[in-house]
Amino acid sequence: MKYKEGFSSALVESLLASSPPGDVLDPFSGIGTTALTARRLGRSAIGIEIMPVGNLNARAMTAFADGSVASRIEAAGRDLVNRMKQGDAREEFFFPHVRITNGAFPESTENEIAKAREFIADIDDTELATVLTAACVASVEEVSYTRKDGQYLRWDPRSGRTRSTKLDKGAIPSLRAAVGRRLELMLRDCHVIRELYQGPKPRFIDGSCLTELRSLPASSVQAVVTSPPYANRYDYTRTYALELAWLGYGEDAIKALRQSLLSATVENRSKRQLLREAYADSAGLTGVFASVDEHPALQEPLAILREHADELGNPYVIRLLEHYFLEMGVVVNELARVVADGGRVFMVNDNVRYHGEEIPVDIILSDLAEQAGFRCRVIRVLPRGKGNSSQQMGRFGRREIRKCVYEWERL
Repeated sequence: MKYKEGFSSALVESLLASSPPGDVLDPFSGIGTTALTARRLGRSAIGIEIMPVGNLNARAMTAFADGSVASRIEAAGRDLVNRMKQGDAREEFFFPHVRITNGAFPESTENEIAKAREFIADIDDTELATVLTAACVASVEEVSYTRKDGQYLRWDPRSGRTRSTKLDKGAIPSLRAAVGRRLELMLRDCHVIRELYQGPKPRFIDGSCLTELRSLPASSVQAVVTSPPYANRYDYTRTYALELAWLGYGEDAIKALRQSLLSATVENRSKRQLLREAYADSAGLTGVFASVDEHPALQEPLAILREHADELGNPYVIRLLEHYFLEMGVVVNELARVVADGGRVFMVNDNVRYHGEEIPVDIILSDLAEQAGFRCRVIRVLPRGKGNSSQQMGRFGRREIRKCVYEWERL
């Protein structure tokens, strides 16, 4: 699966090596790297992920690691590929396009997609259906006229959606060829997956950690390794629009998912009232809100941005930052509840810069963590940071922004 947002298993293993033994949590689980790596180390783990593409792949990896699905996937995969060559599919299984995906596939691919979706829908074996769906979803960009580029989809002009020739994908493979290759890779790698990820079966929770963390008992985990979305305006519902549509997300469902994600885009509305309702029994919520609303390292750059609101490329970045830190403050506070004394939180995140003003995400979140009951042991900074957008560099000069890993200890 092309998933550039993930971090490496080697990083997770190195971080867990300096944490006390016990259960592991990733509240922004992605494709499950933290939970699967913890499994290899013999540690029970929980992953919480709101994007269905992530947990689909995590569960497919788990199925291979358990070993039982490998003996069934070869014949089923062959039947799936053969089905894509034969007859017509029922109308309800054609690709459920949304506006952003219209024109994404050649007509012949549309027919193959419908037959693949119909074949998988008739499978009663949940593990097998998960693996076959993962193979198809991982192939959907390859067989389209699109390519992921940052937070956007770029389009080949053959789609009819653009006249630009900046993207020429060349020959587009058939879905049956792409899925066939994907399944061959899965089967080739299955013994490696079994060796890498044997151990206690992880628990993967579908949903937002803003609400799902509430279901975890206090002091129940000893380590957290995670990387939340950055406050950088990326909208993952657009980046993964093809995959979401395959999984049955229509226009309304995608909009609802976008609003449920941790606020990192200019389109997110405030979750303040939703959080009040979800945490009605939490005496600490008011304190979290106050800590964020009054935090000097956040409010100073926000005040500057407000003064220059009419000069911003999008004035809603001010709202984005307010929502982001409010929600991350709640997440940090909940982590302080579920992490046992002596436990560790390792968080990968980047600082951001708007209108020349750097927002010190590392300092703000680590300070909120200390207010919640952690001690910030260290903020590791990559020797080389990241640059800024060409617009900002042209106006304010190039200045590297810190890329960090925070380490907090629960007191």
